[in-house]
Amino acid sequence: MIDLSYFTEGDNAAHIDLIVKYYGLCWIFHIISAVISQASFPAYKEKVNKKGVKGPTSLADKVNWDYTNASIPYCAIIFYFYLAAVFEMKDTLEGRWTTQTFNSNHGIALHIASSLYETTCYVFANKGLVFYAHHVVTVGGCCSMLFNGRASFWCCLLGLVEGTNIPLGFVLGGPFRTTSFKDTLIYKINGILLWVMYIILRGPVVFALLYLQNDIKEHGLGTKNPIAYMFTDEKLNLIWNGYMWVIGLFLWGLSIVWFTQITNGMLKALGLKKSKPAKKIA
Repeated sequence: MIDLSYFTEGDNAAHIDLIVKYYGLCWIFHIISAVISQASFPAYKEKVNKKGVKGPTSLADKVNWDYTNASIPYCAIIFYFYLAAVFEMKDTLEGRWTTQTFNSNHGIALHIASSLYETTCYVFANKGLVFYAHHVVTVGGCCSMLFNGRASFWCCLLGLVEGTNIPLGFVLGGPFRTTSFKDTLIYKINGILLWVMYIILRGPVVFALLYLQNDIKEHGLGTKNPIAYMFTDEKLNLIWNGYMWVIGLFLWGLSIVWFTQITNGMLKALGLKKSKPAKKIA
């Protein structure tokens, strides 16, 4: 039988409490989106608006609409926590491997909670398997660091990629793409900002993994004064190290795919790339 006391006592009980509260906060953002959209955006209620733009016509569409809007504020909060934590912990080995701070704990807890919230939404939004896989590996990595009290810095550093979801929410959010706002200069600038943030925040993920690996090589298990490890058991620690590479490379690969789509969309929005004409049906 699994001993759940590990998660119900001490610091880990506080972490669980944070995750539950932040999960609720994500749903509050979701409900706020639904209420405001219902009251203020005709596209939320109409199948097709006057401009011929399709609105959310099913439960899946509305869940997509609302969780995209909800992602803007909670991703901004995660990004703030992570950025603050990285600057707090980056300068020392102890900071990178054995330190937990208010910002790191809250950032990781919200990251886990928002991933669980989005996974719940995926059930209703008919998302593909890759979206579930994305969150499974993310939550696994975050939980290993939060509940073991080690390597929080690396979770925060790699988690900075969540910052790209802020401009992405404005690009994909229903209130923005189904209204005249889509034709404004601000919307186009936001799209360019998304492209730039992808390069700055998601591009260097591999270098962050190499930075992590360097710490492990010089200060991991088997060295004179080991500190750069997750588990004292060498086999478990080796598995964790490999898992971090799996997470990083998997998410980096997804980022490349999404970056290609974002680049094409940006070029079309700026008029630098023409859309392919629709194929005639005989």
